Amino acid sequence: MSEYKFKQRDFEHASVLFRLEDTLKGMLGGPLLYNPYFKTFGLKGDERVLDFGCGGGVASRCLASLLDHGHLTCVDPSSFWISRAKKRLQNFDNVDCLQGDIRELNIPDSSFDVITIFHVIHDISPSERPLIIKVLGCKLKEGGRLFIRERIEKTHGIPVAELRALLSRAGLKEIEHSETRTEYIGRYHKIG
Repeated sequence: MSEYKFKQRDFEHASVLFRLEDTLKGMLGGPLLYNPYFKTFGLKGDERVLDFGCGGGVASRCLASLLDHGHLTCVDPSSFWISRAKKRLQNFDNVDCLQGDIRELNIPDSSFDVITIFHVIHDISPSERPLIIKVLGCKLKEGGRLFIRERIEKTHGIPVAELRALLSRAGLKEIEHSETRTEYIGRYHKIG
């Protein structure tokens, strides 16, 4: 862990560059990145899905469109980013956007069939990661699935071994994974 650098980011006061990235992802991210990735989930369309760390809701918009009879809950601790998500998702009746810490939100355990995490855990303080992942494991139904994509660069990422250990301790079993030089992609099931 010592060779990995944790950078605390200010998500309430997003830089111009970060806002521009969000805008570009809003225009191009759906067809080029998020839609192809979410289609690998094998969603039937009636699931209850948690988008943890939804940011501005670009990916959430793609998820919501796949849930014909399901429901999407978007959670982000940043009031700035959740307000962007609410605007992007305002035309979806099957979406709730919640601002706050997952550990403090009034979400019952075993609420979700699917949890998706896209480039979020590396931005959480290493001391807070274990409890947050444990809480996420509790929010997932038994047999539920968790899909994660995470940055693994030493300059701004999380070690794969740490990520796997956190998820395992939360009662999640890795079903499959792939890695590139910069990213880990994993699929997990909640075990009883």
